Amino acid sequence: MRRFLFSFLVLVFFGCTSTASALIYGPWTGAPQTTSITVSWAMKPPLACEVRYAPFPSFQATGELLFAKIYQPQTSSGKEIVHLKIENLEPDTWYVYKLVLSNGETSPIGTFRTAPESGVPVTFGVISDTQWQWVEPNRIKMVAEAMAQDPWAFHFVLHGGDLVESPIPTHWEFFFHSMAPILRWAPLIPVLGNHERDSLSYYQHFSLPPGGGRLGKRWWALHWGDVAIVGLDSNAKRPQDLVEQLEWAKAQLSGPEPHKIVIFHHPVFSSDAAYGPGSEGLQALWHPVFVDRGVDLVLSGHAHNYERIVRDGVTYLVVGGGGANLYRLGTRVPGSVVGVENHHFYVAVRADSQGISVRVVGVAQVQGEKVIPERRILDEFFLPRN
Repeated sequence: MRRFLFSFLVLVFFGCTSTASALIYGPWTGAPQTTSITVSWAMKPPLACEVRYAPFPSFQATGELLFAKIYQPQTSSGKEIVHLKIENLEPDTWYVYKLVLSNGETSPIGTFRTAPESGVPVTFGVISDTQWQWVEPNRIKMVAEAMAQDPWAFHFVLHGGDLVESPIPTHWEFFFHSMAPILRWAPLIPVLGNHERDSLSYYQHFSLPPGGGRLGKRWWALHWGDVAIVGLDSNAKRPQDLVEQLEWAKAQLSGPEPHKIVIFHHPVFSSDAAYGPGSEGLQALWHPVFVDRGVDLVLSGHAHNYERIVRDGVTYLVVGGGGANLYRLGTRVPGSVVGVENHHFYVAVRADSQGISVRVVGVAQVQGEKVIPERRILDEFFLPRN
């Protein structure tokens, strides 16, 4: 499906028609639901805009985007980050969209999908620890481009935190430009890393599934077909924050979905040379809950390497290969099945009636200061449905 969409849509690519660009970065999408999506972008100066969209089958037949939602700016100067919610969509449907500004600029065509019903396979990508690039090549962009070409059409992309090195405007701009190849095709759903510093700018950039904590975005849950995904904040220091989000997670993981997945930044277990053997606090507080609730997969970053660890029936993945400088593995912790150093990568996940299939796709190998493009499978496994 991904290749078919890509091949068709490149034939109708819309480039910018204005030399003075008001669109700083974007658009990107977030907060996907059964009948709604939020389209976001950053612009300066603020201009009137509209998001044009249509179901993919209709667009394929006519070449037209039949629907539009208009946005009027809230200010006349400065930078504006816009979140425009598109509602009354058809469930279980691929949509095509583009952003059109009043100065004549248009974004490239993109896609998003509304939530499927039970029984429909769910596919998504995972990336973590993108941060910053001090030297070329742009490894974040390399990973994003590889994700955009994955044979599975991702319903959404999860990010395990440390999106930016520092939550300042130039770093956010670099992040969105670097991630544009995949953000064009799928909504982004991140969790907080330590580098975001719980900054207001993080909350200003993202529309997330329903959640709690600061602005209702510090932790969240996505119920998507047969999959329940809970995003948590492992940076929390106050006991009440840890307890509140854990009690909330217990409720979100107690639903009817057969597949249960959790994502947060700091790994519970890790063989990283500096961070290993993981977080003793999370091992004591969160791991028993994941075991009790039958969580299939726990995704984390922070350690910039890949590792698969199995403890008490729960599979933990450390997926910090999104583009930041890489770390060495040390002594392998109990339950460590696979460990890979010196690779940038992403994770592709497919959940269906049989279980959960996972592919860890290497994009580049790092040898000293050399970054060598290298597409290969670093790990691949299947978790049968319980």
